[in-house]
Amino acid sequence: MKILRIIILLLILWNLPSIGLSAMGDGVGSLLSYLTITLIAVYYFFEEKSKPNWWIIVLSFFYFIIASFQYYGTPKVFMLETTKYFIFVLGGYELVKRVNKEELFFILLLGTISVAIEALYFPSKLGRYSGFYLNPNEAGFVCIYGYALVYSLKNTSFKLLGQFVFTLMGLLTFSRTFIVIWLILNIISLKISIKNIRILGIGVLIFSSLIFIDEVVGLNNPRFKQLTNIIKNENVSVNEINEDSRVDTWAQHFDEILESPFFGNGYGTFSGGTGHLGVHNSYLMIIGEAGIFPFLILIAYMGYLVFWSIYFFNRTPYLIMQTIAVTMFLLTDHNFFTHYYVLLVTMWIQYQIVLEKERFYEINNSIEVDTTDT
Repeated sequence: MKILRIIILLLILWNLPSIGLSAMGDGVGSLLSYLTITLIAVYYFFEEKSKPNWWIIVLSFFYFIIASFQYYGTPKVFMLETTKYFIFVLGGYELVKRVNKEELFFILLLGTISVAIEALYFPSKLGRYSGFYLNPNEAGFVCIYGYALVYSLKNTSFKLLGQFVFTLMGLLTFSRTFIVIWLILNIISLKISIKNIRILGIGVLIFSSLIFIDEVVGLNNPRFKQLTNIIKNENVSVNEINEDSRVDTWAQHFDEILESPFFGNGYGTFSGGTGHLGVHNSYLMIIGEAGIFPFLILIAYMGYLVFWSIYFFNRTPYLIMQTIAVTMFLLTDHNFFTHYYVLLVTMWIQYQIVLEKERFYEINNSIEVDTTDT
């Protein structure tokens, strides 16, 4: 089952079905997509069952049911996507229960290196790179999630390697969300240990690497020029930095949300699935397509992750860092229900919290028993 688990992780975390779709067409993309779901179903069938992920099941049930009321596309497509999603939720949650930190770290690390390969061998006129993830913002999320995971490792060499690679790959995406979250995580890391200030030294090395890559392939990216201007203390236009702001995109959907706040506007209307402009915000996507009920469930779910990851900060500081990465990324992306790697790593955080709660209760119960005996 371990080999099957690794194969499934590679298919999901390296985004292979989407790569097949983009590079080889619908046939290969569909084949890899159905292969992924089939392998997850096989894994779930043969693996020992435990408590399912009720948070995601309830959220998904409300979202898909309510959003279907105003869905006018092909029913078969909707039913297939819904069925695949629930299979993924059931099997994927059993999968993450058996994925350790090291496995997740190395798979994400190798996946993000594809960003540098694209930059070096397939330079883009846009100057932004995404590797396996096809979208720079999606690649930036994987990089920042991996960066947060670094703080769970005990091996110093792996930590330094992870900090360097995830930061460099994330910067090559030129995702503003990545940079903002990266700064927040580094501030939090000082709470863990003041020694983490060494990332400033790594930052110099990383920026030097970017300059080298720019000289070799020509990044040709206005955000890179803005970054170098900031470091050189040269004038940077505020309008340039705020260009293509996500806030402007969100604002275009506010009226539609207010017109139907309880039951939404239907499946696909806020995620670009029906020809509409995507909202680039999973929270707004859910309330816009399915109304306030699943939206409140998502907020409660994220609140649950934030609360318990903060509660266990002293034992597992990386959990709040990963949670921040997920919650902030969802503010800029509307693919919570379609990009399975986002859901997979979110469920991994959730299960780590479950384990920490079990350890906490075991310790408390043992203390109570000892007190009673004395």
